[in-house]
Amino acid sequence: MRGSDIYDRYATGNTVPQVDSIQNVQLLGGFQNDTHTILRFSRPWSTCDEAEDLELSKDDTVRLIWAYGNSDPVGGDPMSIGYHSQRGGKSIFLSEPRFQMPLLGEDVKAWDVRSPNVTLPEDLTTIYWCKLFKIPPMPQKTHVIGYVPLISKDNIQHVHHILLYECHLPESDKYFERWIDVDGAQCFGANMPVSWRYCTSPLVAWAVGGEGNMVPENIGFPLGEEHGGATYFMMELHYDNPNLRKGVVDNSGLRVFYTENLRPVDAGILILGHKVSPMQIIPPRQHWFSTGICSSGCTAKQLPETGITIFAGILHSHLLGRNITLRHVRENKELPVVIRDLSYDFNFQEIRNLKKESTVLPGDILITECGLDSTSRTNATFGGFGTGEEMCLAFMFYYPRTELAYCASGPSTKSLFNALGIEEVYPPKGQKPGSTNEFGIDVDAETQLADGLRSGTAQNKMGKVDFVQLFRGIVVKSPAKYENRSLYDIVTSKGTWDDNDMIQRMQEIVSRGEHKETCDLKSTSRGVKLNDEASISYPEFTALPPEVNRNCFVDGGIGNGNGNGNGKENGNGNGIGNWNGNGNEIGSETGGDTEYGVWKPLPCLPQLPSCSLYRWQDRVLANRPTFF
Repeated sequence: MRGSDIYDRYATGNTVPQVDSIQNVQLLGGFQNDTHTILRFSRPWSTCDEAEDLELSKDDTVRLIWAYGNSDPVGGDPMSIGYHSQRGGKSIFLSEPRFQMPLLGEDVKAWDVRSPNVTLPEDLTTIYWCKLFKIPPMPQKTHVIGYVPLISKDNIQHVHHILLYECHLPESDKYFERWIDVDGAQCFGANMPVSWRYCTSPLVAWAVGGEGNMVPENIGFPLGEEHGGATYFMMELHYDNPNLRKGVVDNSGLRVFYTENLRPVDAGILILGHKVSPMQIIPPRQHWFSTGICSSGCTAKQLPETGITIFAGILHSHLLGRNITLRHVRENKELPVVIRDLSYDFNFQEIRNLKKESTVLPGDILITECGLDSTSRTNATFGGFGTGEEMCLAFMFYYPRTELAYCASGPSTKSLFNALGIEEVYPPKGQKPGSTNEFGIDVDAETQLADGLRSGTAQNKMGKVDFVQLFRGIVVKSPAKYENRSLYDIVTSKGTWDDNDMIQRMQEIVSRGEHKETCDLKSTSRGVKLNDEASISYPEFTALPPEVNRNCFVDGGIGNGNGNGNGKENGNGNGIGNWNGNGNEIGSETGGDTEYGVWKPLPCLPQLPSCSLYRWQDRVLANRPTFF
């Protein structure tokens, strides 16, 4: 690099970056000393240089890659740069400021919850560890106002996410107090008590890449049952150990900040998306689309008349996740997207403070959509908690606080059976009766287990938690080709996924077919369920038109007329006519200038940046959009 020169470059694959034919980067300043070289530069969000630039997004994850060397190019030749051994990458949100811990007043106190020196097993690549805590003594109502992660320096690569759930049961001390001095248990493992499944509503949600968060000054999360919050909490830590590293001991956790100077409004967290269940099946070698619906029936019943306001969120999927969107529908019309990330990164799941808060009213519908890429896998993938399994969730931070904690859906068992060609299964075998109470909890057995874990006479068992194993208990009766085979054997067989027609039927059922909805309150047990009661369908609604970058002019420019007769071609110039087409293909079906028509998706023009975001199918109603 010569003096103050800076070059706009591009590359495809592992090649020397080429100088861009259109220079869109401007050097704003810089300096150099004995240890650092600092450059400050700018580039437009959209350069309209489709051939050699990527459009930068203000809403999506952007992956920065960097490399540097210890010497300048020889003779100032811009093409003389060699391979730089110092290199790396980082995912960021370009338009959002990095979290900075504010100065806290003397009224703010800290509550640390940490893992009790958990030793990661040497034979499991992923494990979820759960531990119960009780809030510190609090003489009056307090508000949680923020948190920061406490990640052990040596284990940064192992701690993937941490959730702190509220635990709700009548007479909570009767069920949870005995577990406070127990080191914990593997979540959903053999030793996880049933009572812990009543820890369902998250207070804090942190994931890899996050640095912490402070909530807006007008809201806070209450602590203590007598004040509308919870007294007992369960911390869930997701550990990854893909290389089966030995001797990993971890005490990571969270520092929760709270104050007695109360905020005006109590806040809560609502989990939306696809139910965490092995019924979330992603066939191999596919660009797949999963949907989870929170129906109008659930919001009408559980939300206050004035609704709730969403102010932040975390989107969550696993290794197959490529994009996640939370859509919002009211009275059969789609409202602006609540939150989305079209470049989702499993290793960067930061809380997103919404630029514009979204109000959700009773009767509204929230649709979580996940684009998944299984093209590199040869076996089916199933929903579950392991890194190799999948999720499609959105954690929404909102106010005012309600009792609703979890609203999600998934395809019905019947519809998936139809897609697989399963006609009939044998009735499930009966379970042995137990001495459980009305909450399904055997108090005596849990007391005995807690005493044993505390004294060391009971072993804390750990093993692979593979939810698809539940399918071993479902045995097919007909048709003949599946007779006496378990559902597990069928869906884990590679031959099953050679049937492309069956895969297409399953995709239609998963994305737009009959679903079973779970609408859970804070006091509802969270278990892995194959069936729930509420049957819902993908809603019919008038969708928003696809986004088009109108700053870039191609083939004569983007039309600004009504596009009469053919909104795709006409207008001033031969670009795209406006969205109010009078009876044209893009505008209202009934004609006339309307803000909302039954929009028909626009066939992608390869010149437009929006084509890299959505791949709309021609002649498909926008209330049934296809994103792949």
